[in-house]
Amino acid sequence: MRPNYAQDAPPTTITVGGFAYPVDADFRTWICVTRMMRDFIPSPDTPEHMRHNADLLCEIQTAVFGGVLADEDAGDVLGAISAFAQGYPTAPTIGAPKQGPPTYSFEYDLNQIVLAIRNQSGIDLSYRRKEPFHWWEFLLEFGALCGDHVILRLMEIRGYEGKDAEMLHQRARYALPREAMASDQVALDEINDEFYNA
Repeated sequence: MRPNYAQDAPPTTITVGGFAYPVDADFRTWICVTRMMRDFIPSPDTPEHMRHNADLLCEIQTAVFGGVLADEDAGDVLGAISAFAQGYPTAPTIGAPKQGPPTYSFEYDLNQIVLAIRNQSGIDLSYRRKEPFHWWEFLLEFGALCGDHVILRLMEIRGYEGKDAEMLHQRARYALPREAMASDQVALDEINDEFYNA
């Protein structure tokens, strides 16, 4: 049986190379980690790109493990961190996942998410909470939100694909700002190289 919240406590270690390493499992840490993971350059083809990715992986490992796992393969470490970031296993989706603009952001929408979790479950994840709250539990709470929470309305508006003028206006009004990624800078550098070296 797949790990589940009814029978299995969320893990506090990540196994890499056969060894279980203790992790900082607090949701605040993992919001930062998942943000940093989007900054990897997908196909590093210069020493600068490789150094960027290596430095970023060191930064992520320091956040997760409190230091770099120097004796472990970097690819294995990143794979294990990526798997942990997914939370409890979920049912596979059929077909290709729908690609569209994001409907939420933990960075921009965290206030509404924290308030919705507090109002629905009574769990206070604000600055007043001193003890950690596990990332996997945070993902479960977020995924279980229902009803009239502001964040759910924002997600509905941002995901709207119809033709209603008022809804399209609302979608534009509440759209998330586009976040620049390292891969965007790589593409811009390549365009500049083409332009200036033509």
